[in-house]
Amino acid sequence: MDGEFLIESMVHVEKGVGGGNIILQAATQLEALDAARRAVSAIEKLPGVITPFPGGVARSGSKVGSRYKGLKASTADAYCPSLRGRVETKLPEGANAAYEIVIDGVDEPSVAAAMSAGIRAAAGEGVVAITAGNYGGKLGKFHFHLRQLVG
Repeated sequence: MDGEFLIESMVHVEKGVGGGNIILQAATQLEALDAARRAVSAIEKLPGVITPFPGGVARSGSKVGSRYKGLKASTADAYCPSLRGRVETKLPEGANAAYEIVIDGVDEPSVAAAMSAGIRAAAGEGVVAITAGNYGGKLGKFHFHLRQLVG
């Protein structure tokens, strides 16, 4: 065997804020992924927040509920470009890709700052729209209004 690893003997849990999010919609997958990478890079520099998905990016927007018992959230078909015409879409004209960045943090101001930084970093060439999931309080009590975050 080669190398070493460390096992923590104690893990602490604290209350925090989960589920801040932004949904980046772009003309192409490459432009959407570039925007997502810029956003995650900006968010990673901030204290007190994480982007819990691999690489910080979820493949599409999410929604409350699922057809599977016990699964609180699932893929939002309204943000799937390949389902246009089969389901009601929330994608604007010209958006052919959507990625979601979920942000968890130690408190509301930290998540708000991360969302703001992510939005500002993601905006650019090929990005058609930036929005966020609104779950009507079904996934948490915190609400972040995008216009206030970038105003």
